[in-house]
Amino acid sequence: MSPNHQKHTDKWWETEYGENIHSYLQYCEVKWRIMYKFAARSPQIHMRPVLLKTIRSLSKKYEMSNACVHLAVLLLDFFMDNHDLKFDTIMLVMFACLTLAAKIEEHCFIIPKLNSMRNVISRDVTNSLLRKVEMKILMFFNCSVAVPTVAHFIELYKEHCYHDKDFSDCGAARRLKDQFDSMILFYQDVSLESLKLISYNPSMIAASIILTTRHTLRLAPCWTVKLRKVTGYLKKDLVQCCSLLGRNVMQHRKYVPPVDEGYQSSSPVFRSPIIMGTRKKRTHIDMPSIISSKRLAF
Repeated sequence: MSPNHQKHTDKWWETEYGENIHSYLQYCEVKWRIMYKFAARSPQIHMRPVLLKTIRSLSKKYEMSNACVHLAVLLLDFFMDNHDLKFDTIMLVMFACLTLAAKIEEHCFIIPKLNSMRNVISRDVTNSLLRKVEMKILMFFNCSVAVPTVAHFIELYKEHCYHDKDFSDCGAARRLKDQFDSMILFYQDVSLESLKLISYNPSMIAASIILTTRHTLRLAPCWTVKLRKVTGYLKKDLVQCCSLLGRNVMQHRKYVPPVDEGYQSSSPVFRSPIIMGTRKKRTHIDMPSIISSKRLAF
């Protein structure tokens, strides 16, 4: 066996092309980016918590990955921001976003079936109509729906989120991975609930989650040279995003997972500014004319 031969791994960041792949993912997130207008007057915006809860419920039922959930929510957010959806249509659009995300991120056996949504979607909805909705979403995004999300970047960044010096004793190091993973998943889940975070690039949100986790544990320094090199972000680049993340925790009265005694300290108080957004007009989508609307110019 050649000394340069690498053992097969499913972790792309552990390959010799890891840095190149990360750079390409950051390029893709910027190239794909669509302006989000914070359309608070949208008739369906009040349903977002329900839609998010349904996506989480289905993802848990079908054992979907975080990458699938984040991609489904991303597609849904930007699609809703550009269309008016009737009540009887919005659940179908949400499900179509989830199935598209599953077709990209999951094994074919994990893709949810229409029958699993019969309790919230009309029984008159057929698989043919679901495919038409999927096609409408694909057309809106110019078929570019395989985009990097927060979950993709988190997998890389969390590998560098701690080191031995962060802990006061060796016993804590044995439990640190589970503790960090739990808190990172918590903040990752919280990030889905904030509308204001949608306008930030996924890599920045992911890096902010790592910074917030270390800051919550009061690990010093909370942003290391290694993390700066891996993510490409300075600490000052992430402060505003971290503040929004922390604000969402406080607004929803989220419970921060308990800190292991092996950590050097406990969580701090969050301080965050309020960022206001603008509004925009959007097209209208109806169930019979699901393919009629077109992408807006930005």
